[in-house]
Amino acid sequence: MKVPSRVAACCRQLVAVTIYLVLCSLLTTVHAGMRGRGEYSGVVVFDRWDTCILLSGPYVTYISEAVKEKLRPYAGQAIQIDVTEILQPMNPGDALVKAYAILGDPPDDHDDSIAKIEIEVRSAFDGENSPIFDVTLRNASVEKAGVSPSAVGLTLLGINQGMLFSASDGKSVAWITRADLEPRNTDQIAKSSWSSAVDGKTIAYAKYNAMQPCAFKSFVELAADESVSCRVRLEIPAGEYQFMAGYGGGVHASKSIVSNSISFNVDTAGVASVEP
Repeated sequence: MKVPSRVAACCRQLVAVTIYLVLCSLLTTVHAGMRGRGEYSGVVVFDRWDTCILLSGPYVTYISEAVKEKLRPYAGQAIQIDVTEILQPMNPGDALVKAYAILGDPPDDHDDSIAKIEIEVRSAFDGENSPIFDVTLRNASVEKAGVSPSAVGLTLLGINQGMLFSASDGKSVAWITRADLEPRNTDQIAKSSWSSAVDGKTIAYAKYNAMQPCAFKSFVELAADESVSCRVRLEIPAGEYQFMAGYGGGVHASKSIVSNSISFNVDTAGVASVEP
């Protein structure tokens, strides 16, 4: 019996959604959480495509193109906003803020370790085809400070190709988000993979894994000026990207910090090069 084209199309969409949800369930670093109205904290980031996000450790919150300009003066700063309209296409997943008021500085954290920490990312492409980055946290204070790999968020931004359930309404979207450095597998390596398909064709994919040896697998107490690092390899298709790391708690938590960002391209041969 011939299946009507409309029914067949609906079946294909259902299969695509099912596959997507299964892939999401296989992620080793997924963080669930409903994104509703209320107070949000994070560092204001305008990426290389001028998309605006709040970055809170491992979490990305998009600011709609229509309302992002209010945050332009706060670029690079940690702030708190009161969100009155927000869209979350799926949970777990990132959200799009469509209306908000600026409250000012994030609240004081009971744990003052974040104020002592500096975070940096560096490219390590030499001799390698895949984009590789070193993520380093340093205690910039004269006192001891503890750091946790679960609070280190890896964020890879790339071109928005209309991925299924994407919350971004800008030119770019997070290809890697809600990903941290805490190992959740038997080989004790932080890693994850993700892909998005339309009509059975993969339009985007991203993988990452911490390379051995990685000195940052559990909570570490750093002495003054002491640092800890982890090297991360990305597997991504040809395109334009931007990589950064954040440190801190969730979107409703208090202060967080963000590293420098590195813009880079990957050519069709898989060779990565840093953009000036």
